[in-house]
Amino acid sequence: MLCPTGKGRMTEVLHYVAPEAANTRALVEGGFVKGVVTYLVMDNLKVMPMSTLSTITLLNNDNVKDIGALEEKIVHVGMNEGLDLLQASLECKGALTSVFMRN
Repeated sequence: MLCPTGKGRMTEVLHYVAPEAANTRALVEGGFVKGVVTYLVMDNLKVMPMSTLSTITLLNNDNVKDIGALEEKIVHVGMNEGLDLLQASLECKGALTSVFMRN
């Protein structure tokens, strides 16, 4: 069998090793987040748990002086928006602004 990169033959047999039970518990239970958790999605699509401390740190790091200038926007992401976000994430650093703040 040839290597997928085309650089030689594959000669070693590898065997699948199942993950330990402790690592699969979350998958069996349906995920890693339990209960109600709110996340903050940044314009560059970075996701972080939302808390008072993380929000204040974010505002300080971005030198936000006028909190009244901030805007919260709830958006619904369907197939078209998802595709637009994917494209925008490949083209610019402000994917959310690019997709959801259009005039």
